[in-house]
Amino acid sequence: MSSYKRFSYPSSQETGPSGLRLKQRRRIRSCDICRTRKSRCDPPDSDAPNSSCSNCLAFGSPCTYTLPSKKRGPKNATVEELTKENEALKAKLRASVCSLCAQPLHSRRDTFQHSSPESDNATTEEQPTEDPYIGDELASRFRQFSITTLNNKHFGSAGSFALVNNVMAMKEKYIGRPMTAHARRDFYWDILPWEKEIHDKRARYTYPEDDLIASLLELYFDNVHPTLPILHRPSFERSVAEGMHWSNMEFGGLLLSVLATASRYSNDPRVFVKGDRSLSSGWKFAKQLEIARKLFEPTLYEIQMYSLMSIYSLGLSTPQISWVYLGLAIRFLQQRGEHRRKRDLSNLTVEDELWKRAYWIIFSLDAMKAAFLGRPMGLHGEDYDVDLPLEVDDEYWDSGFNQPPGKVPFISFMLCHIRLSEILADAMRRLHGSRKAKLLMGWNGPEWEHGIVSQLDSAMNDFLDTIPPHLRWNPESPPQGVFFDQAASLHISYQWILITIHRPYLEKSSASGALSICTNAARAIIHTADIWLQKLQRLPPPNIYDPVFVSGLILGLNMFATKRAGLMDMNRDLAYIERAMDILKFRENRWQILGRLWELLGELLSLDGPMAQKTSNGAGESTKLEYRPPSTVSESPPSEQEPAQAPVWGGAFPSHQYSELGLAMTSEHIAQQQLGDTIPLNPTQLVLDDELLSMWLAVPTDVSNIASWDAYYANMNANEPIQNL
Repeated sequence: MSSYKRFSYPSSQETGPSGLRLKQRRRIRSCDICRTRKSRCDPPDSDAPNSSCSNCLAFGSPCTYTLPSKKRGPKNATVEELTKENEALKAKLRASVCSLCAQPLHSRRDTFQHSSPESDNATTEEQPTEDPYIGDELASRFRQFSITTLNNKHFGSAGSFALVNNVMAMKEKYIGRPMTAHARRDFYWDILPWEKEIHDKRARYTYPEDDLIASLLELYFDNVHPTLPILHRPSFERSVAEGMHWSNMEFGGLLLSVLATASRYSNDPRVFVKGDRSLSSGWKFAKQLEIARKLFEPTLYEIQMYSLMSIYSLGLSTPQISWVYLGLAIRFLQQRGEHRRKRDLSNLTVEDELWKRAYWIIFSLDAMKAAFLGRPMGLHGEDYDVDLPLEVDDEYWDSGFNQPPGKVPFISFMLCHIRLSEILADAMRRLHGSRKAKLLMGWNGPEWEHGIVSQLDSAMNDFLDTIPPHLRWNPESPPQGVFFDQAASLHISYQWILITIHRPYLEKSSASGALSICTNAARAIIHTADIWLQKLQRLPPPNIYDPVFVSGLILGLNMFATKRAGLMDMNRDLAYIERAMDILKFRENRWQILGRLWELLGELLSLDGPMAQKTSNGAGESTKLEYRPPSTVSESPPSEQEPAQAPVWGGAFPSHQYSELGLAMTSEHIAQQQLGDTIPLNPTQLVLDDELLSMWLAVPTDVSNIASWDAYYANMNANEPIQNL
C-alpha cells in the first residue's frame, strides 16, 4: 500500500459544474515500477487508495510510490565546462579589480579640451575599446619564446602580434588550461652565430682621474640636475663610487655623457682636447660614445645617455645631431612601452620611477626642440598615458617614496615644466602644424583660430594659478638657492611659449595685439635672463638661449614697425636687443651655437644703416649702436697655455632702472596683462606692411642650416627691403 498521497489538477478535458473547461490534470510522479522500467505511467482510473496504474494492473504488481525522487541536473560534462568557465571568469575579475585598485585615485591631468566642429556635433557611437595593458600581456607571452630577442618588448593592440595573443587566449579557453611553451627551433628565435660577435661587443672606455670625475659630478648636479633631473643622485653617485662603470658598459656610457655635459661648466685643462681651451670642452668624453649600437637592447642607462647627449651636442658644430640622439631615445622608449601606463603600480622601484623621469624629460626636450627648429614632434599627446613622476625628492626614494611633511619638493619644477611642455606641444601641432593636418582635423578657419588661441591662453593662465609659491618668479625678491634657478627657467619658458602661441598672428594684417603680447614677453625674457646671469655667472641652459634669441628678433620686428609708424621713442628696445646679444656672447666660448646666434641676430638687425642708431637725448643727438660683448670676454678663443676663465656678468640694467624700462611684474594671471606696465602699442600707429612681413616670414627656422641663412642675408641685402626707413 502506498503511503504517498498523490495530488492531481483538473484536466483540460474535464469541465466544472458550470460546464467550463478546466485546466489539465498533472500527476506529480510515476509509480515505483514504471520509474524502474522507465516506462510511461498512466494515471489510475480512480483516486481510491488501492488503485493501480495500467502497467501495475496488467502485471498484477502493487502500485507503490515509496522510492525517493531524484532532482534532474546537468550532465557531468556540462558541470565540468561550467566549472572551468566560472574559474576563468573569477580570474579575469580578480585581475580587473587588482589593476583598478592599483591605479591612482586622482584624475588624469588635462591641459584643456581639444574639440573640432565635427567632433562637437557628432553623435556618440559605441567604439571598440583597447586594453591598456595588452602590451604587458603580449610581452609576457613572447618572453617564453626566447631569452634574448623578445625580452622587454612592447607590442601595441593594433599590431599583428595582438591577434596572436587573442588566438592564444581563445585556445586556452577551449582546452581549459594555460598554454605552455613547446620546444622551438632555437635557430629561428635566438641571436644568429655570426651576429653574436657584434651583439656581445663591449666598448673600452677611458675615464679621467678620480678627482676630475668628482669635480665634474659636482658641477653637473649643481648646474644641470636642478632643471634636468633625469638621474637619481644618491644611487648614481653610489654606483660611481663602487666602480660600476668599469664592469657595466651601459653605465660607463652614461657616466661619460654626464662628464661631457658637466665639462661645459669647467675650467679644468683636462676637459679640453690638445690645442684648444674653449669649444672642445667634454669632447674627449663624448667622442667615445657609440650611437645606435647594432643588435642591442636599450637599457635605462642608454636612454639617459641619449638625453644628455642631445643637450651636449647642441654646442657642437653640427647641432642637428641632437635631433638624432633625441629620436633614438624616443624610439627606444616606445620599443620598451615606457610611453604607456604600467599594470602593476603597487611595487614601485627606483628603476620604475627613473623610467618615468626619462620619458617626461625626453618629451619636454622633444617639444622644445620642435619649437626651436620648426619640426614636428616625435611624441604626441594621444600616444601616451604614462603617469607623472612622483613629487618626491631623490633622498627619500629609499624610504618608500615618502616626502616629509613640510619639506618643499625639489622635483616640483619638473612637474610644472611638464605641464608647460604639454601646452607647447599642443600649440605646435594645432597652430604650427601642416595645412593638411589642420584640414583633416577641422582645425581651420578664423573662428577656430580665435577659439584655440583663447584655449591656449586660458591654459597658460591656469598654469600660473597652480605654480607653487617657491617657484613663482619675482624680480624684486627672487627665490633663493636651487629654486632661483628653477623659477627663472620656468618663467623664461612660460614667456617663450606665450610668444610661440601668438607668433603666427604676427603674419596677419591686424598683428598689433599679437605683437604687443610678444614684445612684452620678449622684454620679460631678456630681463629675467639678465638677473639670472648676474647671480649664477655661468653658461645658460638651452631653454634660455633660444628664448633670448627669439626675443631679440621680436623686439627687432617691433622696432622696425614702430619706427616706420614714426614712434621714435620706441628705439628704447635697442637696449633690450643689446642685452640679448650680450647674453648670447657671454659664453660663446663654450657653445658654438651661441656665437652663431649672436652673429645672426646682429646681421639681421643691422641690415639698414639708420636703424643702427638710437636717440640719446631730447635734442636729437644720436650715436652709432655697437653690438659689444662684455669687456671681460675675449674676441678670440683663449690660447692653449691659458685656460678659458668664466667671464663675469656685470648685469645689463641697474636695479633702479627696472621700472623705468617697463619690466615690473604684476600679479595678474592674464597673458596680456602679465607685463601690464610695459610700453603700450597703439594699433592705429603700428605699421606692418608687406615688406616687413616678408622679411619676418623669410627668416629661417633651423639655426643649424648655415646655407639657408647665407641665402637669406644675400636676398635681404640685394632687395634692401627697408632702405627708406
